[in-house]
Formats: sequence, C-alpha cells, structure tokens
Amino acid sequence: MPESEPKTFCQDRSKALLLAIVSVAHAERIRCGQPACGHSVFRRIHVVREDGKVLVLGSTCFAKRYGAATALGAARFGGGDGRALTDEECQLLLNNTEALITLFEEESAAIKAAYISPAISSLRPSSAKVSTLQAVPHQHQQETPWAWVKPLSSVIYLMLKDGSGWMRAQRKDGQHLVLPWPVFDGWDEALPPLFGLVDGESGGNVLPDVVAALKYLRDRAEWETKPGRWKDVLAEIARRPSGPGQIKGALVSGLGQAL
Repeated sequence: MPESEPKTFCQDRSKALLLAIVSVAHAERIRCGQPACGHSVFRRIHVVREDGKVLVLGSTCFAKRYGAATALGAARFGGGDGRALTDEECQLLLNNTEALITLFEEESAAIKAAYISPAISSLRPSSAKVSTLQAVPHQHQQETPWAWVKPLSSVIYLMLKDGSGWMRAQRKDGQHLVLPWPVFDGWDEALPPLFGLVDGESGGNVLPDVVAALKYLRDRAEWETKPGRWKDVLAEIARRPSGPGQIKGALVSGLGQAL
C-alpha cells in the first residue's frame, strides 16, 4: 500500500490546545515540526498539544494547520512575540518539551500563590542605594518584587559606567519599563526624554521605544545580563566579578532568600 501523506492540517481543533508561544535567539533557532516544512524558526514558536502529541510549530505553519493565527485562542503561557527562553529552557524545548511546559506550570502556580498574599504597600526605600529586594517579603521573591510584571516574561539588568543599575521589565499590558536597581536619589531625572514618562506606581520609566532605550543604555553600560527569569538574572548579577560593591553586596545578601 502507498504511504499516506503526512498530516498538515487539523480536522478537529477541539483536540488541540495552544500551550505556549516562545522565542529563542536567532542562533538557537529550531526546526518547525510541521510535516514537509523544515524551515528554521526562532520567533513566535507555537507549542501545541494535539490529540495527545506535542507539536512545535512556526507561526505560519500554525495558522495553516489550524485555519488562523487565533484559531486556538490565547496561549496558556507566553504571548505576543513569545516568551524569551533561557539557555536551559531552549534545551528543554529541543529535548523535552513536556518538561518545559511543566516548568511553566510550576512557575505560574508560584506566581498565583504570591498574588494571593497581601500586596506590597510600597517599594520606595527610605534612603538612597538600598536594595529593593531587601524590602520585599519572601513570598514575592519567587518571580519579581513587582506585582505588575507580566507573568513568565524576561528581565534584563544593565550596570552603567556611572555606577547606576537599571532593570528592564515588561508590564501586564505589554509596555516595557526600566527601573533603577537599587533605587537612588534623582533616578527619576537621570534618563533623557526618550525614556518616556515616570510611572510613580511602578517606580520606573514607561518606554515609548524599547529598542532605542536599550541602545542608549548599552552604549553607556559596563555590562549587562542575558534576558532571563528574575532569579537567573539576580544570580548572574551576583556572579559578576566587578561592579559597585554597595550594589553587588546588597543584591547578594538577598539572593539566599530569593533563590
């Protein structure tokens, strides 16, 4: 008997669930799992469970397979251009996708548990150069100390040559912000207008153009971390061999509780 043609579309979408939308670095791009495709993808990688089988698809093949880009509704994890994966998560995507989804589920559960706890009334320190992390209750240190941060999104930390440190984080509405880390006197006047208005509630600048803002910071940076989860970025900061001792020491002192 002749071999049947590979299945390239889904006849019953009720058997399919969009688990996640993720992104990897261009150098870490992966092969789309759609039969007969074979293209490499790195942005908006769709992870789907269809009829008990996990598929990893590029956005174009996803739309073709299910009829539209929004055919399966919102992803359980990630969205937009997709959650940026760490190096470890990239390996799970390639070698053990089920374990990656389990990791997302565990993180989501931890975040929800933290939100049930009483909200932080204020993160403003009483003196300059105080680590924000030290003012945050233990239950909020599992992801970030800010309740407004988009769950499962990545953060980046940049240490500038002038000694100031800045964290880039994403809000639940999709807006990106940069925040002083630690907070210092005059931070709200330290950045030029391209960084947008200061949001007093979040304690940072809302970025009209995240690419331009990051370029500005990188041109003046001593070093920066890789994009990653909160605890991984803090761990990378602690491993740095140099940097203002006041900042490094404050962050390291809080890592034991945060990790």
